Amino acid sequence: MIKEVFFRLLQHCLSFFIFDLPGLSKMKTILFKTFASIPLSSYVSYDSFLVNAHCRKKAFINIGENTSIENGCYIDYSGGINIGDNIWISENAFVTTHDHIVTSRELKKNQSTVFTGLTIGDDAWLGEGCKILGGVEVIGKGAVIGAGAIVTKDVPDYAIVVGSPAKIIKYRE
Repeated sequence: MIKEVFFRLLQHCLSFFIFDLPGLSKMKTILFKTFASIPLSSYVSYDSFLVNAHCRKKAFINIGENTSIENGCYIDYSGGINIGDNIWISENAFVTTHDHIVTSRELKKNQSTVFTGLTIGDDAWLGEGCKILGGVEVIGKGAVIGAGAIVTKDVPDYAIVVGSPAKIIKYRE
C-alpha cells in the first residue's frame, strides 16, 4: 500500500512536461523502474498514468523493449499486464484489467470485482482514444486497435479492429 501511494505521488511529480525533454525522460523511466519493469528503450509520456487501481499485491506491469506509451494514457494494471516489444499505445488510450460485477441492488462497492490479466502481443498498436475493458485477456501479436474503438473481447494476432464494440474488419497480411 505504501509503495503504491509513493508510486502515484512519483507519477504526479513527474507529470510535468519538463520530464519529456531529452535526458530527463530517461531519468523518469529509471525512477519508474523501481515500481515496474520498463526498459530504457521504452518511453512513457509525462502525462500518462500507470495505476494499480485497487492496490492489489498481485498487480504487476511488464513493458517490453521499444514500447511507447503516449500522452494522456491511463493504464490500470491491478489485474496484471504484460506489454510486449515494439508496442505503440497512442494518445489517450484507456486500459483496465478489472471489472465490477453488478448483479443486484446492493451498493456497487459491496459487490464483487473481477481481475483479469492482460497480454499485449509484440508489434501491436492501440489507436488514439481506444478503450480496452476488463475481461480482455489478449491483444494479439501485430493487432491494430482503431482510434476510439472499445475492445470487450480478445483480439487475435494481426487483426485490425474498429468500432464500439470493436469488430474485426480485416487482418494484416
